[in-house]
Amino acid sequence: MTANRLAVAAVAVLGLVVAVDALRSPAEQDAPQAPSRLVIDLQSSRETASQSEALLAGAFPGRRPDTLAVSKVAVAPDELVAVGVSHVPGNRRAAAAVELWDGDELVHAFRVPPGSFSRGLWWAGDGEAIATIGWNGRAYLYDRDGVELRKNAYVAYETG
Repeated sequence: MTANRLAVAAVAVLGLVVAVDALRSPAEQDAPQAPSRLVIDLQSSRETASQSEALLAGAFPGRRPDTLAVSKVAVAPDELVAVGVSHVPGNRRAAAAVELWDGDELVHAFRVPPGSFSRGLWWAGDGEAIATIGWNGRAYLYDRDGVELRKNAYVAYETG
């Protein structure tokens, strides 16, 4: 009799797991997995961008901002340049983006939360991902297409 109860309980738990999995949103089910063991290349960070402000502003995703600030720059091993740009207007909402440049050619640009690279922007995993640290200490990890790599991502860092 105890074995039957145990079997019924096991089937009930399995049914509950299946039901919870079915209720998860498709975005949660299909969210890209962060590659394992990405190492942030601290040497990839640079002081300045090689592109003009007009070129960077023209590449900003969405509506072109009136003004633009280059906050962070990082160079991947294959020489792809990631530029963290932000627009902080007087009375409107701030906007930020990461632009990827191969020489003078824009490869991709994607929006990121304002302030998400204020403490740093680097390449990770031999240039396969972009890692940032925001003003609040939160770490962000993106692939080259701008997709945030959320699951199983853990970033440890020291300041000072």
